[in-house]
Amino acid sequence: MSTDDKRRLAAAAFIALLALSVFWPSPAIAVNDICCHAQLGIDELSFLGREAPAWDVAFWFIAGLFALVVLHPSRGDRYDFAAAWRLIRATRIRLRKSDAIAAVAAAAGIALIWRFADAPVTAWAERVQSSGIQDTIRFANRFGGGMNPPMVVLFFLIAGIAYRYQRWIGYAVAMAFSGAAAGVVVQIVKYVIGRTRPELWLGPFQHARAAATSFPSGHTVGAFALGGVLILASPSRTMRISAFLLALAVAVSRVLAFRHWTSDVLASAAIGMIIAAVMTRSVREEAEDDQRASEVR
Repeated sequence: MSTDDKRRLAAAAFIALLALSVFWPSPAIAVNDICCHAQLGIDELSFLGREAPAWDVAFWFIAGLFALVVLHPSRGDRYDFAAAWRLIRATRIRLRKSDAIAAVAAAAGIALIWRFADAPVTAWAERVQSSGIQDTIRFANRFGGGMNPPMVVLFFLIAGIAYRYQRWIGYAVAMAFSGAAAGVVVQIVKYVIGRTRPELWLGPFQHARAAATSFPSGHTVGAFALGGVLILASPSRTMRISAFLLALAVAVSRVLAFRHWTSDVLASAAIGMIIAAVMTRSVREEAEDDQRASEVR
């Protein structure tokens, strides 16, 4: 099997694994309904994708088998597990004036959305509610929450090491930096802004210190922080479009679920994309510098 065939196989396996994680534990529930009719302490359409720990263990057992298959060496293969660590240690965050300009422009647009569009869009979301939309929301939420984002990072890291594909290792490192930075930014901004969620029906201009605040959306920031790396760096149009559509689905689902206002998810998408741009550029430039240094040596 050629290296290209292995990459396609790894990509197909990952897509299947990601689909399973989104629908998990629906397959187990379906089998139980057919044959066993046992009492299962899990929710087929858990809103945040959180089930009983035993079912999480079952899923990660399957994910571990996938990792072992991908990392199973062919005869004579030697994997450079230190490649990612070298890239992580060498990467330096490189900010540009354009990053600040993008942030200011995004803030201006988001302020307008906050003032004029939040309430009408949330009212529209209330009008279009249906059982089908609720089911779609529950599944879309899983792409931005739970363990799916770390799983995406781990896939690119494992597959990049196994198939000696430097670009995938670069994606993993950039995603790890983006996800970590996005998580820090989200928590700081949430604490400072303290905006109430739409589900409380207090209006878009209410603020309160609470355990869970609305601005920004952690799910959406995470989705665009990781997806943004692929949107900006991948040479594959299919991958870029898929990453954008998945991130967009997370953002829209958060509005339809009344967990966030429209300005929340737009701000979150902007934060995620700006962080992804900075991290992707930093990792790519460091990798290019390392490549040039290797050629000189």
